[in-house]
Amino acid sequence: MKNILLSALIIAGFAINSNAQTSYWTFSWPISMGIGNTNEYIAKTSFRGISITGASFITDNISIGGEWSWEVFDEIKRDLLPLDISGDGFAGAVSGTQYRYLNTIPIFANAHYYLGENGALRPFAGLGIGTVYVDQRTDIGLVTIQSQTWRFGVQPEVGVFIPMGLSGVGVSLKAKYRYATKASDAEAVNMFSFDIGFGFMN
Repeated sequence: MKNILLSALIIAGFAINSNAQTSYWTFSWPISMGIGNTNEYIAKTSFRGISITGASFITDNISIGGEWSWEVFDEIKRDLLPLDISGDGFAGAVSGTQYRYLNTIPIFANAHYYLGENGALRPFAGLGIGTVYVDQRTDIGLVTIQSQTWRFGVQPEVGVFIPMGLSGVGVSLKAKYRYATKASDAEAVNMFSFDIGFGFMN
């Protein structure tokens, strides 16, 4: 997994620092929700997070770059069945109110294809590949069950850059699906995010 992280950082850094004609940066606020098993663990929508992307255009319509983001989920679950736990010479079941937390931090190298021209509305589609740090924790009374792992992840997305006048500043809107592989002690992470923020294209 360290090799995946290193490769993603090298590719993203090379792309962002290349001498291409146009660079593109976005700073966004993600609104995220779990899908499948992730939604069963925490069904509450997350409104806490940040996303930063940087890319360089290698042609008029194709960019390569990278993304870093952080999403925070939490939910209180009551009236659940007892939870079986084991480890450190202990095996049994615990019951009570569960405080569930999920933090995801992806680091992706990505590529995008854009329609339109500079200075105009630019719809795009892209794919990110890299690693996702997942911190999943459940607190039940004095008992804590936690998984902290780096996982392989992929992220297809679509969006649009809406320029403000003739400047390179505009509104960035994106819809993203993210998948992070299953860990030995936790299920795979599936989530959907809608990002709204500012983009800078120059």
